[in-house]
Amino acid sequence: MAWEPGKPSQNENEYFARQDEEWKKSRRAELDAKRATDAKTPKSLVCPRCGGTLAEREFHQVKVDVCTKGCRGIWLDHGELELLAHVGRNELQAVIREIDTATH
Repeated sequence: MAWEPGKPSQNENEYFARQDEEWKKSRRAELDAKRATDAKTPKSLVCPRCGGTLAEREFHQVKVDVCTKGCRGIWLDHGELELLAHVGRNELQAVIREIDTATH
């Protein structure tokens, strides 16, 4: 298969996919380190909307806080939204559906 002008080669796609994965791992490590050293983080997180308990769930190396009570809100810490921006739309919708059914 010949390379077509204006289209990335397979090697180029692989290179950028590896770069994205390395960046996400590095960013996740930074956020985890900040969370661990942040003395203000309470042991039991409370939902800012309804006062319910938040449970931590991990998805693609991103830890989201999910309300286990009535509002079923999904809360992100600083920097986590930018990590989720690298997740495909279908995968993101699948995890939201999974979280929604798990909290019922």
